[in-house]
Amino acid sequence: MFCSDGCLTLASYKTRLFEMVYLLSSCNEEAAINPTTDKPEMIMFYNQTKGGVDTFDQMCSAMSCSRKTNRWPMVIFYRILNMAIVKSYIIYCHNMLSKNEKPLNRREFMKKLSTVLTTPWITKRLEAPTLPRHVRSNIELVLPKPTVQASIDEEE
Repeated sequence: MFCSDGCLTLASYKTRLFEMVYLLSSCNEEAAINPTTDKPEMIMFYNQTKGGVDTFDQMCSAMSCSRKTNRWPMVIFYRILNMAIVKSYIIYCHNMLSKNEKPLNRREFMKKLSTVLTTPWITKRLEAPTLPRHVRSNIELVLPKPTVQASIDEEE
């Protein structure tokens, strides 16, 4: 079944007895059915071009920063974070390869990215005078150790 409104086309397709597929397209597609497969042309076009989406979803799920939670805003946040990590890794790899340098593997990239993003916050948290001693010692264990050259640069 097809429904059109201006440049939008909605297709409803029954794949199995109790399974419905709905597809909304803005590609000016006509309500046509492929005669060889009896599927709507919109679904055939989607199936031909979805390889990148499947690869991206696989990359997001293969190495995830998600944690188990019952709070749906956190689930959405973790998914957005996973997408941002994969996209930033793709950009990082492209930049490194264009400079003829070897990029980090994805696990190491995620570790380095999380360290770079959280270090300023936990350093500021370490300055709080009311911070419990066990939290302070855990933060000091996590923080990267300052090098001798960095401490000399700070004094100057």
